[in-house]
Order: sequence, then C-alpha cells, then structure tokens
Amino acid sequence: MSEVDPKAPVGLVYPCEFPLKIFIRPDEETATRITQAVQALLVPGAAITTSRRLSSGGKYLGLTLNFTADDAEQLDRVIKAVTGDPGVILAL
Repeated sequence: MSEVDPKAPVGLVYPCEFPLKIFIRPDEETATRITQAVQALLVPGAAITTSRRLSSGGKYLGLTLNFTADDAEQLDRVIKAVTGDPGVILAL
C-alpha cells in the first residue's frame, strides 16, 4: 500500500500538473516577476505554460501558470511566493 502525504489536498497525487490562477492589475512587470519567482522554485529546466485573460473592463489580468508540482512542500513554497508579491490581488 502506498503512503499518502497528509499535507496533500485531497485528490492530488504528486508529481502532478498544477494550474495556479493569479489575478493582478494588468502590469507586465508583475506578470514577469511572478513567472520568474515560480520558475526559480521548480527544478531546473521545468516547463511553465502561461495563459492570460484580461477582464472585460480591463481592470484585472487573469494569469494562469501550469507547472508540475513535485510535492506538497514545493507547492506551498510556490503559493507563498506568489501571494507574497505586492502586485497579486488573488491567487487560487
């Protein structure tokens, strides 16, 4: 029987593909800074795919970063780095 990580959210089996959804003001510097912060916390050469969507009023930018999370601790570090950025309004 395999061990289950007690910190892992129900349903996640690591490594897993994780979509991190982030809402920021439409600012290219913030989007670049966040993407670089996430990349720095992944294994060297790990791929991140990015999608963007501007809100209908143009006030917010929805940024989705898809990457492979190796374990719950890494995912926690990524989420803390993203939510700690002053340009982030909300991260899911």
